[in-house]
Amino acid sequence: MSEPLAPRLLDRDMIDRAYPLVRNISAGITLDRWGRFARPLVSSRSAAWPRGLMTIQNTAGYILGLFGFEVRDDLYENRTLCVENIVIPSIPGRDAIWMAVLETAEQLAKMHGCRTIRAGLNDDLDPSDSDRNWLASSFESAGYSLEGVRASKRIDTDERPHAH
Repeated sequence: MSEPLAPRLLDRDMIDRAYPLVRNISAGITLDRWGRFARPLVSSRSAAWPRGLMTIQNTAGYILGLFGFEVRDDLYENRTLCVENIVIPSIPGRDAIWMAVLETAEQLAKMHGCRTIRAGLNDDLDPSDSDRNWLASSFESAGYSLEGVRASKRIDTDERPHAH
């Protein structure tokens, strides 16, 4: 991909424009679900603890990638930029989109006085082992360390709580 890519903060008017990218990665996410997820992030404008959704766009304004970010107070690292819900399709030029995501995250971290960037990957948006391997090696080649343990457990919300 030789055309320039630019980061742009997602705003309320762009939420629906970003949906085809999200739907392409995870067919189970409805437009309604995407809107309920995105609206609070784009509405939150705290100068001290910013969060939002950042897009990576080509010169025509087509959204090629996106990620959520939030500045958090970390016990060990102080201000930390947390990057999650990274959406990058497996298309030609994916490496350029990935580099734009990483560069944008680093710019956000510096702009907000963060000492650390923590990036989390969602397995729902990364269904194949080859993509997981690509992401891990891409993080490492960009200077990130794969560290810690992250676990998740799905809870069946249809069951009633057990009385003890």
